[in-house]
Amino acid sequence: MSGNASSAAPPASTYRDVLRREGGTAWYAAMALIRTPVAMAPLALVFLGHSTGSFSAGGVLAAAHALGEAVAAPFMGRGFDKKPFLGRLRLALSAEALALAALAVLAGRTPTPLLVTLAFAAGAVAAGVPGGMRAQLSGTTPEHLRPTALALESALNQAVWAAGPMLASLVATQLSPRAALALMATASAAPLLMAGRIRHRTPAACDHDPAPAGTLGVVRTAWPTVLLAAAIMFLVGAMDVALPARLEATGRQLALTGVITGIFAVAGIAAGLVYGRRVWPGTPGSQTLVLLPAMTVALTLCAVTGRLWGFFAAFLLGGLFYSPLMIIRNLALQHRLPENVWATGFSLLYAAGGLGYGAAALLTAALVDATTPAVAIVVCTALTTLIGLIAGLGERAGTKETDPAPTGEPHPPHTRT
Repeated sequence: MSGNASSAAPPASTYRDVLRREGGTAWYAAMALIRTPVAMAPLALVFLGHSTGSFSAGGVLAAAHALGEAVAAPFMGRGFDKKPFLGRLRLALSAEALALAALAVLAGRTPTPLLVTLAFAAGAVAAGVPGGMRAQLSGTTPEHLRPTALALESALNQAVWAAGPMLASLVATQLSPRAALALMATASAAPLLMAGRIRHRTPAACDHDPAPAGTLGVVRTAWPTVLLAAAIMFLVGAMDVALPARLEATGRQLALTGVITGIFAVAGIAAGLVYGRRVWPGTPGSQTLVLLPAMTVALTLCAVTGRLWGFFAAFLLGGLFYSPLMIIRNLALQHRLPENVWATGFSLLYAAGGLGYGAAALLTAALVDATTPAVAIVVCTALTTLIGLIAGLGERAGTKETDPAPTGEPHPPHTRT
């Protein structure tokens, strides 16, 4: 490599650089609070339903909340692309807090269909907020810092998802399910106090970018990345359902499920932070073609061995590959879409991930009943590999059409726009 190329290399980025930028700490604090109600919702709503009827009623509430998120995310995210950020953020978080508070107050005092409607609304009204927040983080962060900023966001997200269910269970059992919903409403409203300190751009700041026409136009442009998001969460959903059944089939205690998935979360947090600290060779597409098959092969260990070390090793390795894939997914989206539809694109990833997770849960449950947990794992990992390869090839084809890399030199994933 020539001396000129070396001198033009971007400066090494650190997490301190990200947090010291104006509004950096406020963004991450707000994002942690925004994610908290979503992470708490499945268990909190199950406990709420049980306290007023049955576990099945709670399951319906949790499903309604998740469905509201998946259905509304692309459309709510589109609003963040077209309208001023702070106004949309305040409106969405206020509406979510009110819906969650209404659930806490009305549970046990009103018919179940109304509670289901409120749970759906609570998931839907703020479904575009994570995508809108991530779009602002990427749009206001210098390009050489974006992988580091997104890696920190990925680690934060996984930490919240690890702590959220535990917090929901603790509050619901030690106090009451209504207290858990009240805590979720408080967490949803709290970012309103720091909203003005979040660094953001106005829609007019990127109006010069050519925007695909509507949400369907974004899907047509970014389909490989959307498919990758679905593939990643399809695999996670399959393993969440299959692991307890596989442990039971091999004579292991079901209590180990939490420990093993905890290993996955810790490995994911560590891998995300390491990935964000340096530039890695290859395009997002080529990295996907390596990491996703590696993740599926690692998790397939659960099917080919019944030994406890195999389960721990599988989820440890799976977590190490998972976080970089999530970061690559976000970087790839920015390469394929103009900035003025990033919020829509990130919200599409969110919706696709939810749909992939739900589809895997249904398919895996059916396979476990019809065959064995080991067969279910092999089938789902094979399907994930196939979907991921299609997505990776689509990413590479799109990269060649829009911005071919120079021959003989690796193309860092964050040096193309």
